[in-house]
Amino acid sequence: MRKYLYASMALVLAVVITGCGGGSGRAGSSASHEGAGSSKQYPEFHLGELVFGVANGSLNFKGDGWTQQGQIESLVVQRLVDIGPEGQPQLELASSVEHPNPTTYVYGVRKGIRFSDGKPLTVADVVYSLDLNKGKFSSVAKEPWEVVASVSARGDSTVVIKLKHPSPDWMAIMAGFSQVFEKAAAEKVSEEALGTPRGLMIGTGPWKFDSYTPESSIQLSSNPYWSGPPQPATKITITIFKSEATMALALRSGAIDAAATYESQKLFANIPGTHQLDGAQNQTTWVSMNTSAPPFNDVHVRRAIAYATDVNGIIQALYPSGGASKEPSIIPTPLLDGLGSTSEVSSMIGTLTKYEYNLAKAKEELAKSAYPHGFTTTAAACVAEPILLNVAQILAADLGKLGITVHVKGLQNDQCILEDEQKAMFVNEYPSFVPNEPDLMMETLLSPTDIYPAGTGTDWPKYRNAELGRLLPEVVNTPEAARRVQLAGKALGIAAAEEPYVPLFMHSTFMAVSNKFVSPALSFYTTTDAPWMLNMKLAN
Repeated sequence: MRKYLYASMALVLAVVITGCGGGSGRAGSSASHEGAGSSKQYPEFHLGELVFGVANGSLNFKGDGWTQQGQIESLVVQRLVDIGPEGQPQLELASSVEHPNPTTYVYGVRKGIRFSDGKPLTVADVVYSLDLNKGKFSSVAKEPWEVVASVSARGDSTVVIKLKHPSPDWMAIMAGFSQVFEKAAAEKVSEEALGTPRGLMIGTGPWKFDSYTPESSIQLSSNPYWSGPPQPATKITITIFKSEATMALALRSGAIDAAATYESQKLFANIPGTHQLDGAQNQTTWVSMNTSAPPFNDVHVRRAIAYATDVNGIIQALYPSGGASKEPSIIPTPLLDGLGSTSEVSSMIGTLTKYEYNLAKAKEELAKSAYPHGFTTTAAACVAEPILLNVAQILAADLGKLGITVHVKGLQNDQCILEDEQKAMFVNEYPSFVPNEPDLMMETLLSPTDIYPAGTGTDWPKYRNAELGRLLPEVVNTPEAARRVQLAGKALGIAAAEEPYVPLFMHSTFMAVSNKFVSPALSFYTTTDAPWMLNMKLAN
């Protein structure tokens, strides 16, 4: 599943609630502020105006895939199958699901649901929305949706999905890509324009889109036909923050009351009148190397860099209070648990080639390469993510001990997306928006695909391996757990031995919230997929 990397730009989410500043009070802490909260919050909708920053791009998650977009769209658009707080698929607009044979799924559609313009949700809306995943335009849903043979209505309350072959990931894929829009409104614009300012989606969620001005703001207001828990905020305004420092200043001044999706833990940890939450993340930070060109077409160079990278030192420097852990592969360990049993997955991870920091081994590998005395190169990272720039700078210092001179290059957002020659080395991270689907993520990061236009996507290392190319589809299409783990181990083993990526660490997802609010539990999925604002309450 290939995605444009707006997700890894992390242009930061911030929540603003008018009249509820967070500029005074006790210092920030990591204590949870979960609890009952004020009884005035829901019935009166007096939390006011909520604002959080977002990257540019379509608001249609099926057309683009970036973290902040998921946080926004989930407030407006519901899915047939959603993602629970722990990453588990759960029914949302679907009232039931049946699986009569290995390639057929039958979904009942909830009755009595209305879109924000008052029109009733119909099976035709669901079939239309799901069919967009097979649309003619490039989309993040297109690759995982290729397993679908047909989507059809059965009567006025049932949708039938037939697959080309059994897929062990199917319910997880549905949890990521079963958003339902109003068909009549969507058909008024082109498929490509859906989610842009001239084609805002109409959904059945707690809020509705009012306007979208790229690089400025997104306006939302309460859906008057919402039948779930009362909306705590009557209006939501989304404003773009282009740097974490600017957002931290806004939180400190009381201009905003919460900030999330940032990576600079220290920048937000001690802001007076706030508390900081952290939760499990599902993305690994890594360094990719362009294997199609010298010097990184030499496997000994790549191995030397892996041995010379002091991952533990990077973690200690950037996350001194915790919140990050070393990862054995580019696929986050929590996602690998979706392949099979804990013991099977642990054993598989144990077989992977490890590159513990060892300068002597790094020098031995470099001596075997065509560049025994070192070379000069660049390490790029997105300027919107200061943590990744810091990683690149520490990496440059580490590699200097091998005689490798690394110039750190900060890239603007549009440059971060492109797969081009300026990324000899690229420090980045890649989230998985579909729960427990490491096999699909492996396909995304380790094999080329023509799903996206040339020059965009995730093919930074330009890595090609025929055996790996054969194994990856087999992993995706194998239903038997033990066999999947075995195949995944072989695939990840090839990648670990040839090292197109150096895996670094997985960090927590963070949120800083004014003490005036009782905060919901935090995880990657609660802030990315569920309408988490329903649980943000005024403190007693």
